[in-house]
Amino acid sequence: MKKSLSSLEVNRMKRLLVLIALLAFTTASYATDEYIYGDNADYGAPYIYKIDLTTGGNVVATYSGLSGNNGRGVVTVGNTMYYTSATTNSIFAYNLSTNTDMGAVFSIPSATSLSTIAYDGTNIYVGDYSGSDHVYEYSLTGTLINTLSLAGCTGDCDGLEYFNQGGVGYLIENRGDAQDPYDVYNASTGALVTSALISPTLSSTGIAFDGTDFYVSNIFNSSLGEYTESGTFVKTVNITGAPSVPGGDGVLIEDLSVDYNLVIPPPPPPPSGVPEPSSFLLLGTGVLGMV
Repeated sequence: MKKSLSSLEVNRMKRLLVLIALLAFTTASYATDEYIYGDNADYGAPYIYKIDLTTGGNVVATYSGLSGNNGRGVVTVGNTMYYTSATTNSIFAYNLSTNTDMGAVFSIPSATSLSTIAYDGTNIYVGDYSGSDHVYEYSLTGTLINTLSLAGCTGDCDGLEYFNQGGVGYLIENRGDAQDPYDVYNASTGALVTSALISPTLSSTGIAFDGTDFYVSNIFNSSLGEYTESGTFVKTVNITGAPSVPGGDGVLIEDLSVDYNLVIPPPPPPPSGVPEPSSFLLLGTGVLGMV
């Protein structure tokens, strides 16, 4: 004897099938990056190191011939590297595939000098280096989205990073030019969330999040400090193998970046031949009909 399902049971099964389909398409885990990029402070054209974390901090590439003067911020998104320098209010870009500098992408009229950069998967956050506590949120095409005031910054802060916890975006920033500690703010409102999450014992500047841990640049010690997501010190990573750059001042890394395409991956497209979530709803109806 056949037993029919009630309309309530049918609706529950439909919702369950749709939920399973959506989870299959949108669930993405963080992927730890093996490389970290550091923009070196130099009184001349800036240059950026590519540092291999799997080999204990060895520099495997150096990008030179960049725009501006006295390097500051860096954000790497796939094959494009965005960067700033202390002498302009422009965001520059560099093509990592062709090793070609692409010059200025856009400028920020509210600032005369820029510092550290972060990225949330869509927009870029840029720290002011003109003496204010401002962080500017811009699209990659140069549209101003938001201006935040991060109260713990005393001006010229040079360590800024974006990270996500529980679906909420946060910014972590130090309190001045190579001035510790690092405080956590809401990325939408700029409200202080956690004071002094990370408190290095050395003068630290740039900060990056690899999906698991934070890394800060110990600018005068040619090293990186690794910290857990809760702010616990893990280890020191010594930077080695940095080549001599004409006119360079040694390893004075101002800002850090991982490849954000790995840390904040875009949602994967549906696999070839697999129905869209709406099709799963119809499929669920057919399955229930057979039952």
